[in-house]
Amino acid sequence: MNAARNTAQDTADDGTTALLETATAFQRAQLLLAGLDLGLFDLLAEGPADAATVRDRLGLHPRGTDDYLAALTETGLLEHGPGGYRNSPAAGRHLVRDAPAYLGGFLRAADQVMYPAWGRLATALRTGEPQAATYSGNDMFGQLYGDDDKRSAFVRMAEDASRPLVPALTRAFDWENRSSVLELGGCRGNVLAGLVAAHPHLTATVLDLPALREEFDTHMKALGTTGRITFHGADFFTDPLPPADVVMIGHCLVDWTDEQRRALVRAVHPAVRPGGAFLVWDPMIVPGAESCLRNLIRSLNLQLMTPHGTNYRLDDLVRLLRTTGFADVRHRPLGQDVTLVAAYKTPDTAA
Repeated sequence: MNAARNTAQDTADDGTTALLETATAFQRAQLLLAGLDLGLFDLLAEGPADAATVRDRLGLHPRGTDDYLAALTETGLLEHGPGGYRNSPAAGRHLVRDAPAYLGGFLRAADQVMYPAWGRLATALRTGEPQAATYSGNDMFGQLYGDDDKRSAFVRMAEDASRPLVPALTRAFDWENRSSVLELGGCRGNVLAGLVAAHPHLTATVLDLPALREEFDTHMKALGTTGRITFHGADFFTDPLPPADVVMIGHCLVDWTDEQRRALVRAVHPAVRPGGAFLVWDPMIVPGAESCLRNLIRSLNLQLMTPHGTNYRLDDLVRLLRTTGFADVRHRPLGQDVTLVAAYKTPDTAA
């Protein structure tokens, strides 16, 4: 009896379940992603529906629908009650098209671009080459921005990733004592739109490649911020940076090599006015932090998606900023596994 009990305990504790769950984690991901593809969450935003209604409205086969809806309920994405199935609060906020916090742009990229590339991780580790099928060669942004569909998909993915951070960014820095801000790689100005809404005294500028100007203008008109934020078309590696009290860059340093990161930080330093600051936010790797594994996985994702990108260590960035000439460097969590680093320039440093 004891032997049988010990055998059962050994079997339960030998790590098999965790290994199998890791190996099949894509199945759980596809529960969510298939729902987006099918339009399930949009349908349930109209009101609760039973399984038969879901099948009829979405054109689904009866074989798998009941199990699929039950599985989504077990994950917490759906709820089930007397009226049928309905979106959970999180699904209603993030998975319904046109909801203010909709994450569909990022999640569709995860499904259509990241998911196939991750199937070739072993190839990437052998070759060092990216595996995403969205471009070829080293000119990633030139190719992405040169294609209307790819540019639109990339911009929406980037905005989905940054949108949850904007409220924290408006509070995490002393904006009241600054008058101008320049965002490098700011796409359509979504982050700055949130920033100037919270701090209307700021003069704000997006610097990004000229191919984004038309989308920027359209987006500013839609947000009602035309004239509040200006667009400066340039390449931040080759063109002079306009001066500002605060220069900031988010979810962007990770796209480049260590040498390119060093070059960009050196270019930023003279653009920051005396007494100003350089803000950087990224999912930086902090050994021992609760976010460490997730950000290491994000680093591998960058290696699959981009020619040169990787996450970097927080300590390495702090060291680089100090050796470049920033007098005081501070950091704090911003949320979503992202660290905000603020590097201050002394008032008497030459601009």
